[in-house]
Amino acid sequence: MRRKNVLMTALVLTAVTALAGCSGGGADPTPSSTVSSAAPSPSPTPSATPSPTPTSTAAASVSIPTSCDDLGSAATREQTVGGLTAQHADGFVRPSPANATTDLSCNWIQEEAAAVLLIISSASAADVESGLAALPAQGYQCQASDDFGAQYCVAPGASTDTEDVVVARDGTWIYLETVNVNARAWLSEIASQIFG
Repeated sequence: MRRKNVLMTALVLTAVTALAGCSGGGADPTPSSTVSSAAPSPSPTPSATPSPTPTSTAAASVSIPTSCDDLGSAATREQTVGGLTAQHADGFVRPSPANATTDLSCNWIQEEAAAVLLIISSASAADVESGLAALPAQGYQCQASDDFGAQYCVAPGASTDTEDVVVARDGTWIYLETVNVNARAWLSEIASQIFG
């Protein structure tokens, strides 16, 4: 009987020890569940908002008219070139960036008394910047202009009634040559129309 009690006591002690080991093992999952609850918190990544999007949008916002008759407002266009005759405008060589593609070329004249030549070209932003940097050596004075929302470069022409103007931004180059015509207001409208 005594032997049976000793055996029973040994069994009870073994069970208690086993249960104590289980309860110790039961305490371990609690911290690991805390760790796993902390793990999902890095998953939201709001810092992944790309900042180049506005640049892409700005570049995409460039809108070049497909016809000389759509440049600026009808009223200002009429006031500027309404008294002149539209002519063939291809083949003019004027300052432009390297690797430029002509998007629109317009030419209006009134015999030898007045003329307006407008050429709109596209090139890479780097080529436009290089083209702008080369203009001062050709007699242009350049500055950033709030009126045109772009770089504005002007060179006096052969007489006081002539001038050459370049407005450039976002890979777009606008060249304007005038003789006896003030086209600045119209150019401002065209720049706003193209650059937005």
